[in-house]
Amino acid sequence: MPNTGLFYLLDVIGDASQDDPQALNRLAFVRAQCLQCHALLSLSGAPGLVNVAHGAAVLTCDRCNNRQAISGARFADFVRRVQHGLIPVVGDIPQAPGAGADEVHLQRPT
Repeated sequence: MPNTGLFYLLDVIGDASQDDPQALNRLAFVRAQCLQCHALLSLSGAPGLVNVAHGAAVLTCDRCNNRQAISGARFADFVRRVQHGLIPVVGDIPQAPGAGADEVHLQRPT
């Protein structure tokens, strides 16, 4: 699922597990939208992206300091769904309450 509760995942890149190619050992890059301040984030290292064990990570918004630990299973599920085209384009998702009409949203490549 792309909606983690505090962030909307757009892209996830990581090192695949040798045991399960769809599971991630470590994240190298995450692009996400903060659902609190609506900032678009490109995270590739601390402090925005901190890897934890087994593909899990902590994401932190550099604009509003919104922070969430996300399990490796959530990232692996996201990667599987994107490979099969099951993630809706962000522009097709209803805006969160209070979101401004002038905000720009990235779209997943087709």
